[in-house]
Amino acid sequence: MRVRRSLTIKQMAAVSSVALVTICVFIVIQLFHFVEQRRDDYAQQLENIAHSVARPLSQSVLNADLDETQHILNTLRPVGILNRADVVLPNQIQTLSTHYPEGRPVPTWVTKGFDLPIKVSVPLYSPATNPTTAQPLAYLVLQADPYRMYQFIVSALSTMLTTYLLLALILSIAISWCINRLIIHPLRSIARELQALPESEVHYHQLAARPRHEDDELGVLIRSYNRNQLLLDKALKAMQSTPQLSSTQQEDDPLHAINNNDFIILLRPQINLLTGKLSGAEAFLCRELPDGDYGQKNDLIVTAKESAAVASQAEKLLELSCRTLAEWQRREIKLALAVTLPGVQIQRPRLLQQLKTLLSLYQIGHGYLMLQITETALIDDWESVESALGELRALGVSIRLVADGVEAEPQRDWLLSQGIVFAQGELFSAPLPLSEFETKFTSK
Repeated sequence: MRVRRSLTIKQMAAVSSVALVTICVFIVIQLFHFVEQRRDDYAQQLENIAHSVARPLSQSVLNADLDETQHILNTLRPVGILNRADVVLPNQIQTLSTHYPEGRPVPTWVTKGFDLPIKVSVPLYSPATNPTTAQPLAYLVLQADPYRMYQFIVSALSTMLTTYLLLALILSIAISWCINRLIIHPLRSIARELQALPESEVHYHQLAARPRHEDDELGVLIRSYNRNQLLLDKALKAMQSTPQLSSTQQEDDPLHAINNNDFIILLRPQINLLTGKLSGAEAFLCRELPDGDYGQKNDLIVTAKESAAVASQAEKLLELSCRTLAEWQRREIKLALAVTLPGVQIQRPRLLQQLKTLLSLYQIGHGYLMLQITETALIDDWESVESALGELRALGVSIRLVADGVEAEPQRDWLLSQGIVFAQGELFSAPLPLSEFETKFTSK
């Protein structure tokens, strides 16, 4: 038995995915924080530059000295972070500006995502007036080069990606190593021990306790396995101490037939009387006779007088039916399969748990497994039966009304007149072994 996808790979993929998502979110948050800090720094620098020339620039604007105003603006050209310096009148009319070289383009998603470029507008007042009450003569508008901010964003992002991805790799390896040593390594050793176990030692084998796992889920698993092995060993010893039956007694004993697989599963087709087409099949067990023939329908049910034999037969029949349905689903044979159970079996809690296990194990689709209940007169707790039937329907198991024993056309016509659509019986087909049933009804 080979492992196709190791738990080590799965848990490394899970840890790496969580680490990558977390780090990406953290990088985005931190990048916006760094950019906001740099925006504040640029805005403060622009404010300082503007205030350094505000007084002489206000005087030249007041004197309407355009040459002096242009000269003052030109003194700002060497400042590296600027790519625009304008004097704008209060009516938003631009009067003078400084010509800067054409800047390099910045991607649109950067300008929109980080609100670029950065601008400041400083009012220019007359030196003789009070700025708190006077109207500004004009405004000095300064703008930082957006490409510088773009370079900062790219540099910060590449640095964080390199650093944090390396951190994610280290964390993934470290966490994966810890999980591997703590959980996967003990599980792998248990799997190898069980896989290498000789068949002769299976029934009394005991798992050794794993260090540092005595009080956790792995310890519970080992103790539960060992307890079940002890119970199995006791059961085998009890069976060995049971007196052997004679060959005649063995032939008549239903438990012996079931435990030794001396039976065969037969399928009886179920027909939709309205269309005449196959709608499903009923599955039941029959004793396989020494000459290779098989007994009559429900031969085991008739002879199974003890409740243990009835329960064992029901479990065998359900397992074989689910296995057959799984094979049909794999081959895209869309037929329902009905299983007949005595009414007393529906009252057993173990039946519901077994059905849940089988439906999950074989991945049986809803509506494909049907139960036909007989001997309802023996049911003494209808409330528990109704509750069990509700749970069975929730699992996708159907309870369908099917007429049995249809042997002649008049019976078929009477059933249709009574509104009964589904039927089975000798009129349509005798019970057939699985291979013959598939050849006759499912071959294309």
